[in-house]
Amino acid sequence: MKVHELLRILSNPTRLQILSLLLEGELCVCQIYATVGTSQPNISQHLNILRQFKLVDVRKEGAFVYYSVKKRSLQEYPFLESILQNARKEYSKPLKACKIN
Repeated sequence: MKVHELLRILSNPTRLQILSLLLEGELCVCQIYATVGTSQPNISQHLNILRQFKLVDVRKEGAFVYYSVKKRSLQEYPFLESILQNARKEYSKPLKACKIN
């Protein structure tokens, strides 16, 4: 991925917030959805973009899907971790538990 593509991805506040949450560690989609506070389809759309550009790892466990920041992307773009740490401060929201119906 080219740097300008990465910057375009990071320019979206929702994707930036998702990545900054994932910098803390692996999270279930329901935790991301509950914490970010937008619709589930919106979160899924952003996670698909992040997965398409290989910025996140995905792991399924039963009915749950877990995401984490891909370590290789942090190595490939050393400035990314600093950006995400700053974004985490700006978007600081307490991590919420899953809302299972």
